[in-house]
Amino acid sequence: MANIKGKHLSEEQRAEVFRALLDQKTTVARIAKKLGHQRETISRARRVLMEAGFAALTKQPESVQTPPVSDIEIHDAKFWQRTATARKTEIGKLERALAEMGGIYNSRYSIPKWMMTGASGRKGRAVIGCLVSDIHDGEKIDPDEILGVNEFNPDICAKRLDRYFYAATVIGKRWAEDCWIEGALLSLAGDLISGDIHEELRITNALTSTEQVLHVTGLLVSGIKRLLDAYGRVHVVGVPGNHGRSTIKPTAKLYAALSYDMLVLSMLAAKFEGDSRVTFQFGKSKDQITPVFGRTIHTTHFDKIGTRGGQGFAGPMLPIVRGAKKLLEQQGSVDRRPDLIQGGHYHSTGNPYLGPLPILSNGSVVGVSEYADDLRVAVEPPQQWLYLLHDKWWLRERQPVILDDMKPVELPKVRVPAGMARA
Repeated sequence: MANIKGKHLSEEQRAEVFRALLDQKTTVARIAKKLGHQRETISRARRVLMEAGFAALTKQPESVQTPPVSDIEIHDAKFWQRTATARKTEIGKLERALAEMGGIYNSRYSIPKWMMTGASGRKGRAVIGCLVSDIHDGEKIDPDEILGVNEFNPDICAKRLDRYFYAATVIGKRWAEDCWIEGALLSLAGDLISGDIHEELRITNALTSTEQVLHVTGLLVSGIKRLLDAYGRVHVVGVPGNHGRSTIKPTAKLYAALSYDMLVLSMLAAKFEGDSRVTFQFGKSKDQITPVFGRTIHTTHFDKIGTRGGQGFAGPMLPIVRGAKKLLEQQGSVDRRPDLIQGGHYHSTGNPYLGPLPILSNGSVVGVSEYADDLRVAVEPPQQWLYLLHDKWWLRERQPVILDDMKPVELPKVRVPAGMARA
């Protein structure tokens, strides 16, 4: 049994405290009063239970004697396989209880069972992860303004997303040839539309904000259907971005409620209402925490990661890692620790690590714009992350999917006086 520092507790008392903590209808204060312990002792026990999990409840006291070999029951392999499956089920239930204590499930949505810990089998279990952000549907980029580096409009947007979801079905299946695919995790990490937060966007956008919402919703419905055909089940996670806001300046309060990105998610949920194969996770928060195989993914748009800048000499990866560090410290203060942080905003594809913690910084669907050209950032092709999560190896595969064929830039033809070319 796990050790609780402070007031000494017997093995029986520790077990009694742990059992009381698993009851979500009570509080630390009530448990302390009922069992006659200090609140600090119960709080320490809660932290131990969160860290030790199932092992804290099942580990036998050292005083328990191992029975003689002659007294041990002998069973066949099938018995132990059934026993292992039953234990896996127990672990899954306890993980959910622990997650509820940590606040992961205190929302109106529910996490599908196929993403929870369960029997792994010989092949292992996997989830195909699709990180989609910074679509900027409705924006129009004139190639002549940026020397032909990129062109973007609603038709090109549709072609690029279609290419991405096609790649997700083909590449994902190749990755998972040695494991069982439970389903697809589609993370919509903000900036689904161009919006009209800047005057130049209101003037040059090909679609109004409401038209953008309708258009991108249709594209994402097609993408979800394609993932369903390939993997059978899809869990959609959504957070707001900065371009989708309906206010000129970003806000702290009502950030999600004032975002067109949330309207898109609500329309998607309404479209698939009654289809148990598709589940949704979004709400009033700018972040979402998603458990997968006993670990957690933290999804957010990186404009709210706690740092600013990113276009100086160090580039965007430095503020992304600094922001991930701040996010990790914040979540750790409430007994949460993500196993993967993912998001968009910087239009820069990267996979930095913060110690053992992987970070996925997403590229964009829109690609290089006139604004990015003004900043003289390195030209990155439009691309989005695709990855595989394994129940044992975790982030086992990842690949940015390039959404458009890179073509040689056609420079303007300029006439020069005779002899100048030889100068």
